[in-house]
Amino acid sequence: MKELRHLIYCPFTGLGIQEFRGDSWYEYRANIFKKYVLKSLANQTEKNFILWVSFRPEEKTNPITDRIERDIKDTGLKYILTFDVIMMWDDRGTWHNKDLAERMVKSLKEIQEKVGKADWVYKTDLGSDDMLSEEAIKEIQQQEPSLKKALYYLNGYVLDMENIRLAEWNRNTACSKYTIIYPYETFFDAEKHLEYIKGLESHEFITKIFEAVRLPDKRYMAGVHLGNISTTWENQMRGKQFNDLEKPEIFKKFGIK
Repeated sequence: MKELRHLIYCPFTGLGIQEFRGDSWYEYRANIFKKYVLKSLANQTEKNFILWVSFRPEEKTNPITDRIERDIKDTGLKYILTFDVIMMWDDRGTWHNKDLAERMVKSLKEIQEKVGKADWVYKTDLGSDDMLSEEAIKEIQQQEPSLKKALYYLNGYVLDMENIRLAEWNRNTACSKYTIIYPYETFFDAEKHLEYIKGLESHEFITKIFEAVRLPDKRYMAGVHLGNISTTWENQMRGKQFNDLEKPEIFKKFGIK
C-alpha cells in the first residue's frame, strides 16, 4: 500500500493585501483559531495529519505566536510552524508571488525533515478561520492518490461568529478548502512543486487545472467576523439560515458549541 503524508495548511499572516493588521487583529484571529479551527481539527475521526501554520518572519518573536503554539500543543495534534510567509499563489497580494520559489525552498526543507519519507503528500488548504466536519479528513484520505488529482468542495455552511448565525453556503465554483495530491518528490522540490500547481492563481481554478473530484457537501464551515475582509454574511452564496434548534447538531459535527 502506498504511504501518504497529510498536511493541513493554514496561512495565518502574510496573505493578501493587508497581510498583517496589528496586534489587536492578530490576537482576535488567534482567539478564533483556538475557539473554532483547532476544535474542528481535534474533533476529526482521523487524526493522522500534520497541521502546518505559516506566518511572516516578523511573527516569530511575537508573544501572540507563542500563545497560538501553546493552543495547538494543547490539542495534542502534530504540527509545524514556518515563518517564510505564505506557501501558495496570492491573487490579491501579488507581490508575494515574486519570491515564492525562494521562500518555498526554505519552508519545504524544514517540513521535509519533520514529515519523513512517503509516496504521496496530500495538502489541504484551510483558512485560519474555517472549519472541517468530523469525517472530512477521513474522507480525504480515503481518496486514491494519482498524478494531478485534486479534491474540492462546493456547498457547505457559513457561520457569523459575532452573532452566532448559521446558514447554508452554496457555491458554483470550488471553495478555498481544497486538497491537492502530490508525488512526494514533487511536493518537496520547490521548482517541481510550482510547476505542478502552475495556473492555480485562485481556488476557483482547481477544476480547470487538475483532475478534480468533488467531495460531499456540508463538510466545511466558513467563518465570517469583524477581522475578515473578504467573506461576509451578506453574500449571494448564503442560503437557508438555521434556527436555534437546528444549530447544535450541526455544531457538534464541527467540534464546537
